[in-house]
Amino acid sequence: MSRMQETAPKLVRPGVSETLRVPQAMLAYLLGLSPALARRKFPKGHALYRQDEVSDQVFVVMSGRVGITMLRADGQELLIDIVGVGALCGEGAAFDGLPRFSSASALEDCEMLAIPTADFCKLMAGNTEFARLVVGTIALKQRMLAMRLAQVAQASPEHRITELLSQIVTPDSSTIVLTHQQIANLIGASRITVTRAMQRLRRDGTVRCRRGNYELVRAPRYGAVDGACAQA
Repeated sequence: MSRMQETAPKLVRPGVSETLRVPQAMLAYLLGLSPALARRKFPKGHALYRQDEVSDQVFVVMSGRVGITMLRADGQELLIDIVGVGALCGEGAAFDGLPRFSSASALEDCEMLAIPTADFCKLMAGNTEFARLVVGTIALKQRMLAMRLAQVAQASPEHRITELLSQIVTPDSSTIVLTHQQIANLIGASRITVTRAMQRLRRDGTVRCRRGNYELVRAPRYGAVDGACAQA
């Protein structure tokens, strides 16, 4: 076990939805430095940052959930991701210095680490293991977006939903909190398509639903492409 992992505080992940799993050692390392790092609280609905603005801050979610959105040329807002505790946000624009290509807002009351890019780079330069974890996190984000793009192009709604739920579930929390509209936005489908697909998944026992909370019970029987299913 590394020295960083030995000195890191134990983390407890709440039962919130998040479509990005980040290495907990990375968050633990930052928590160990937290007295020296600025924390900011954002009430529900408040923007962490907005599309097209220039900023040199990297955000790490300490509590709550954050929605990542993009505004299209026609004014429609697209939900790209919902991230929870430990997620890295806004690092792309912070590193390259270009205007942000997305916005981030608190879906519930949140607490964030707001780290200037220069300080974040110093942390990476001072600890090679931490730098490796950060690079791994960024690579994971790219992989997840590529997987979602492939699913939108090929997979049935049922397959896309179960893949999304399998990405969200964590070892210590099998409960997933998402609305049908949020799921629709995340998998590139309409809300009614998600509602119908979810009904099929519940009937065959793949997904269990209780008061808006979802649980992926077993692996789906649906293939990657299912022409019989409703189209998005």
